[in-house]
Amino acid sequence: MAKSIKEIAQELNVSKSTVSLVINHKAEQARISKELEKRVLDYVKKVGYKPNSLAKSLATGRSNTIGLIVENIGDSFFGPFALYVEELLRKKDYHVLYSSTLGDPQNAQDIIDFMLEKKVEGILLAPTVDLEEHQRKILEHKVPLVVFDRNSPEVATHYVHIDNGDSSLKACSHLKSIGCENFGLVTIDSDQPQMLARKNAYLQFCKETGMQARILHLPYHSLRQKGMTTLRNWVSKNTELDGLYFTTNYLCILGLKSLRTEEGKIFDFPLFSFDDHELFDILNPKISCIRQPLEPLAKTCVKVLLKEIDRGISIPREYVISTDLIKR
Repeated sequence: MAKSIKEIAQELNVSKSTVSLVINHKAEQARISKELEKRVLDYVKKVGYKPNSLAKSLATGRSNTIGLIVENIGDSFFGPFALYVEELLRKKDYHVLYSSTLGDPQNAQDIIDFMLEKKVEGILLAPTVDLEEHQRKILEHKVPLVVFDRNSPEVATHYVHIDNGDSSLKACSHLKSIGCENFGLVTIDSDQPQMLARKNAYLQFCKETGMQARILHLPYHSLRQKGMTTLRNWVSKNTELDGLYFTTNYLCILGLKSLRTEEGKIFDFPLFSFDDHELFDILNPKISCIRQPLEPLAKTCVKVLLKEIDRGISIPREYVISTDLIKR
């Protein structure tokens, strides 16, 4: 049976406060000798004592917990990103408390309030729209905040992201280089900055090349119910299309399902996706894409957040990570 602090103190003939201070890394602050500190730590290691996490939090004033708030922890972007973050923070003895907003500002506000109540030491946030007030609330609570993937320009925060505009132009140029002269854009009806940047780059490309802009805005909150039919009908009406550019990978997968013919053929022209997916390399034909560097994104987010926790909240900076154009 594991020993309590009281039993350890009795065995070593020291006070309970001495044991508590040593195991909570406050020996030097409390002017406990190195010899006594070593004796306590050696004994604690010998008996395999592990402090209760709540008691340790109360003693140290730290929760060793980071909040991670994403749009959908189950998708192929945020899921792997969360695993990278969790792995990196585990090495620094932090736990990750994460939740999904599903693009709903009220969900996001409730999650932020919950995490602040739980005394998280920092928050990594992919914000929804209309979240400025709660981002300010995080900062007012002196909790370090790093925003990633998309931001709220009205709130000054550390911001880690890829260059959506330039990356989207690379996608458009690739489609033109393989012979697509009238390709359309399929996106969602969202005001999220990263989606707007990808669409605006497409519009810029159309203006510069003289190509007619053809854009389909699919309903994010009823994508499963209406998405496939809406996309199929739109492609049928736009007979001039010779390619499709999807602004995120789950839309491309929707396209693969929607455009399959009775004979099993998927499409008669190239498809391109912003964001990679493991399916895109095994399909025939394969799907080219813009690949977001998830591990560098996660490493940068964690590095910036831990620096904020260790050194205090600093002047916000923007960090831009380069993407890769994957030609298949």
